[in-house]
Amino acid sequence: MKQSEEKPETQTVAPESFPPELLSLPAGARQEYFEQRCFISHPRLLETLDATIQAICPPGIGASVRRAGTMVLVIGPSRVGKTTFIRLLEERLLSRAKAGMLVDSTFLPFASILAEGSESNRFEWAEYYRAVLRGLQDPFVDGKVARIRTKELRAAMKTALIERKPLAIIVDEAHHLAKAASGSQLQSHLDHLKHFENETGVSHILVGTYEMRPFRTVNAQLACRGVDVHFSRYDATKEEDAQAFQSVLWALQRQLPVEKEPDLLKHWEFLYARSIGCIGLLKMHLNQALNLALTAEAKTVTLTHLRKTALSETRVKLALSNALESEAELIEADGADERLLTLLGMRGREEGVPPKIKTEGQGRASSNETRPGTRSPGRDQTGQEEEATG
Repeated sequence: MKQSEEKPETQTVAPESFPPELLSLPAGARQEYFEQRCFISHPRLLETLDATIQAICPPGIGASVRRAGTMVLVIGPSRVGKTTFIRLLEERLLSRAKAGMLVDSTFLPFASILAEGSESNRFEWAEYYRAVLRGLQDPFVDGKVARIRTKELRAAMKTALIERKPLAIIVDEAHHLAKAASGSQLQSHLDHLKHFENETGVSHILVGTYEMRPFRTVNAQLACRGVDVHFSRYDATKEEDAQAFQSVLWALQRQLPVEKEPDLLKHWEFLYARSIGCIGLLKMHLNQALNLALTAEAKTVTLTHLRKTALSETRVKLALSNALESEAELIEADGADERLLTLLGMRGREEGVPPKIKTEGQGRASSNETRPGTRSPGRDQTGQEEEATG
């Protein structure tokens, strides 16, 4: 490939360009190519993918024993590139499972579903069970099975998981699990998923926005048994991240199907500011700018097209505020080991004085301060699972 005259330091060879025959096609086909078929792998995406695979699969290819089911939370800002992540995750799981699928025709490596809230803003378990059954290619889910009760749908899903032996259920937009659910109800939702993991050995990969942060600390058991994977944006205050962002931008500019390749690197700071370092937001911006350029029959995408299609300052500030607040919670600050050792009584406390541990959201008096004869909240078995599923 020819060398580019102006390129980020991390690149040595020009990225692949779009197929030249695209220029002879109508504008709609060129737009469809860039929007639907142009996917760029980049360091943050691949790091997230590797961490997720490591959490649910044994090392290497062809291991005969799979890992016990676990809950993986893939959390990041809106439009960071989660759709591309899921697409690549599915491809990698299929590649790993290819040999097993040839030996066992009933085996499917994953079921991939979209979690959606109902019109009542409540998560519907019956729809979740149907979605998983469709993902496992159950031929009856939209026939006879669709008319049975929620409890029977649940049993059908469990049977399908045991028979198909998938490595994971991939749940996109998983923050909908928290819709109209907080406290004990959110804990009930997550305990419900953990129950299936324990019974079937199938992992859950919950992919969603920073609205999933409460999932991490809903109770101590889930906190210790789950895995957090932070799919973060690029932070251009760090040189490595700035170079990676420019490399992605350069790869995307090479894929824009216009007569003259635009020089987007010249405007990389503007594009970074309007995307806050989220590749999904950047791609959405370029989709709209390309649409404007093709509609105007322009030979290339210009700064004018980029400015007319950029997110407003108000919208960007809102997205950035949410990202910064969430990053402060998810990115571990320096000194964690010493803080934990202090809480464990091994650093900096007077002899004989027990450490005081305050967890997130804890602000009330402890349970031993409850008046005698008063029941402790949250201790009884309530049958909430049936209520949630029914």
